[in-house]
Amino acid sequence: MRRSIPAFVFFLCVPLLVCLAVFTTQFKTDISAFVIAGDNAEEILLASEIQSGALSRRYILSVDAGGSQQVSAAFIQGWLKHLKSISGVVDVWTTDEKRGVLEALSSVYAKHGAQLYSRNPEQDLAEIFTETALLERAAGLKQALLSPQGQLIKKIAVQDPLLISLNGFKAFATQLQNQTSKHSQYANFILETQMSGMDVPAQLKIQQKIKDSFASATQLTGNNYQLDMTGVPLFAVATQTMIENDVKFISIFSSIALMLLFLFIFRSFRVLLWVFSLLITVMAVAVLVTNLVFGSVHGMTIAIGSTLIGICIDYPIHALVHAQGLQKAQRINVIKKIFPSLLMGALTTLIGYVALGLSGYPGFQQVAVYTGSGIIVSLLLTRYLFPRLMIGEAKNSKPSRFIVFWPKFCQRYRWGLLAGVGALSVVGAVQLDRLQWMQDLQQLTPELDYLKLTDKKIRERIISVEPGRFVLVSGETVEQTLQSAEQVYQRLDGIKKTGDLDDYFGLYPWLLSAQQQLANQQLLLNSLNEEQRESWGSALQAHGLSVRRLGELDYMQNEPLTLQQVLQSPVAKLISNQIVVAEQRTLLIIWLSEHKPEAIQSALADLQHVQYFSQRDMLNHMAIDYQHRAEITLLAGLALIILLLGLRYKSLVLTLQTLSPAFLAALMILALWAWTGEAISFLHLIGFLLAVAICVDYGIFYQENRSGHLTLTYQAMAASMLTSALVFGCLIFAQTSMLQTLAKVVSCGVILGFLLCPILIRPKEPDQNN
Repeated sequence: MRRSIPAFVFFLCVPLLVCLAVFTTQFKTDISAFVIAGDNAEEILLASEIQSGALSRRYILSVDAGGSQQVSAAFIQGWLKHLKSISGVVDVWTTDEKRGVLEALSSVYAKHGAQLYSRNPEQDLAEIFTETALLERAAGLKQALLSPQGQLIKKIAVQDPLLISLNGFKAFATQLQNQTSKHSQYANFILETQMSGMDVPAQLKIQQKIKDSFASATQLTGNNYQLDMTGVPLFAVATQTMIENDVKFISIFSSIALMLLFLFIFRSFRVLLWVFSLLITVMAVAVLVTNLVFGSVHGMTIAIGSTLIGICIDYPIHALVHAQGLQKAQRINVIKKIFPSLLMGALTTLIGYVALGLSGYPGFQQVAVYTGSGIIVSLLLTRYLFPRLMIGEAKNSKPSRFIVFWPKFCQRYRWGLLAGVGALSVVGAVQLDRLQWMQDLQQLTPELDYLKLTDKKIRERIISVEPGRFVLVSGETVEQTLQSAEQVYQRLDGIKKTGDLDDYFGLYPWLLSAQQQLANQQLLLNSLNEEQRESWGSALQAHGLSVRRLGELDYMQNEPLTLQQVLQSPVAKLISNQIVVAEQRTLLIIWLSEHKPEAIQSALADLQHVQYFSQRDMLNHMAIDYQHRAEITLLAGLALIILLLGLRYKSLVLTLQTLSPAFLAALMILALWAWTGEAISFLHLIGFLLAVAICVDYGIFYQENRSGHLTLTYQAMAASMLTSALVFGCLIFAQTSMLQTLAKVVSCGVILGFLLCPILIRPKEPDQNN
């Protein structure tokens, strides 16, 4: 009765722990947070903006009329109305919409014409204040007043008779006109939502309503249009859906497969209940610890961490194989006897996961904590609780024929097999110089290529901006950032003249720094002498315009236009995705059209707080950086494992013999990659380290053979190997390529390591162990 009390308490606590883990843990699925970590404040702030700012809340919708046709105005108006009625949608507008810009010209920019008319005031003023130029300007004013936009021009001219507030918008109008004429068959829209793009459940509903409204609108108008969409929310939904499917499938499939394997090996539902109750406890504690350390748990951590089952189940398996054939009183003693080997195996595995956490890969820091805490909990439960759960009668499990045959076969033909393994190792080592490294981190997610292609296609329709490439300007204040941006504009103008840049899109003409605005105004006022005022009056009279109403050039001092005023105006939606304002940092994005990256980088190299930003280049740099870190942590982890075993055995021969199955298995896998030409990444090295850490356990168990029964030891190793290979192998069915990589590396590694143990290790008698 006393022995059943711990079991009763344990089984009572299991559902409580699971409920605590489920209801107190914050789960995340944003794959960028798992893969990407910025190296500086600018990149970190930009990543934050992509996850929660205006950039994350916007969709780009592109309607293709097909052929040489145009999307009808009736369809555009009707669909816009439907889109704006969707719950959670803040605003929708066409990319060539002029209404907001025209309204802002009269309400905001007309009174700031003296401050925003130019980025090169000395040059432009010299061209404005000549008699000929003033006559031409008066003629242009008259023509504008008689145009369909006459009422708007009248409102502007009252405040800005020279219409200098429109100077900066000439280039903007040209860009807009060029783009409209270039892609006339497309109608493009920007849709902004209230929720962050990472709020996947809400964004999923909005995406479905967008598609439904488009289908209704095309059916109503009888048009055969095609809809394409892109934007951060679309990528977020796709990645979360993929990760959630992987987590559900892998968790369910691997659990069922593991249960069936366990029943096949031990043929006992009672044993199945003991072990899986222990493992559920381990996983719940691991989730709680990870959430406590990081504040959240990523879905990829759960997906990869589900392989924790295959590792943590090793310890109760060894306890079962060695203890279930004994009477109750002897079980605690035999588990106590084999525990030093379990502890040493756990330590070497933990070293592998610590190295994993130090690899620099953001998501694997969570995986390291998750699996590391799980291993510790599993080891302690196996030692102190599991023997008290084994309340059944003694039951011997007959080992399979292979378990009996293979060690004997290896010992009988040991020298021949050693020669064969040695030859394979030499051939493998020769192949290593053919290893190819993956230099593009985007290759790790080929399952998202269709979204990337759609994104590129849509952005080419809107404007000729190269996606993922821009100039990033930063500063401690908005003013400092704007001043730096003005230096960049000058450099980019120079590159345009050489033909290495087609065009760029900064914040001008929407905004200049206060310093530049005040300088513009002062230069304008200094240039406005009586002679020029009279010349302007004469020009007005020559074209029949009112000197009384338009002749007073009153460009007196006004406060500079501020970013806050612009963001409160109708043009806010046009620029809000180009500037990010945080408490201690401001970022300004200058979009680039087709260009030569080396020309941009060279021209901006000496400017502080300015960097040419390329998403692909950043990912490639990260891939190389992760590769170097993985190599260092791999070597450090292996060195630490060797040191630990050396202290344990106090013999270099025994240490190398124990490590040899793991090392040679890893060498053969590396040789296979080199022979097939498969490009390997830091992720392969991490899988390589995990395989080595697990295989070292097999070497320890086989070397020490603490129970004194080699067949039992190898039987326990076989059960451990099968569970590890099965669980990691289940990752091959994942949609996520990163999980598939780990599946191939680790599964092959543990199988090879298991098979090599009897060939490379001659086990010691138990009384020789320390």
